[in-house]
Amino acid sequence: MPKTKTLTLDLSRVIAAPPVEAYDAWMDPARPCNPWNHCKKLILSPKVDGLFFILGRHGNGVPHFGRFTALARGRGLKHTWMSPVTRGLETEVTVRFKKQGLGTLMTLRHSGLPDDELGRTHQAGWTFLMGLLEKQFRSKR
Repeated sequence: MPKTKTLTLDLSRVIAAPPVEAYDAWMDPARPCNPWNHCKKLILSPKVDGLFFILGRHGNGVPHFGRFTALARGRGLKHTWMSPVTRGLETEVTVRFKKQGLGTLMTLRHSGLPDDELGRTHQAGWTFLMGLLEKQFRSKR
């Protein structure tokens, strides 16, 4: 069986908040600026080896699921990410929060995505969510 060609997305934003505040907002499912909020159904266990399941809001909903592999409040997190959109590949998401001036440089790397139209749709999704996080703190300062 031929190996699937994969791609890696690297995105960044400057968030007008300290790293701990940006991290906490990203991890809080009650806040509309992270992947845990935009869903019909959510199961979330934010601890190392904890699982998550997201059923998207649009249409019949797209299921996403994974496992947290690292969590460091104010510094970053890693988790796996699988869905029909990844064509069943277990991909990896790494989010880092680093102090930059008075704010935080947030970087997100999503690796192991299929290098096709579906895999590339993750760029728009992550860009949207990171933009919501940036906007949430921009409007508060």
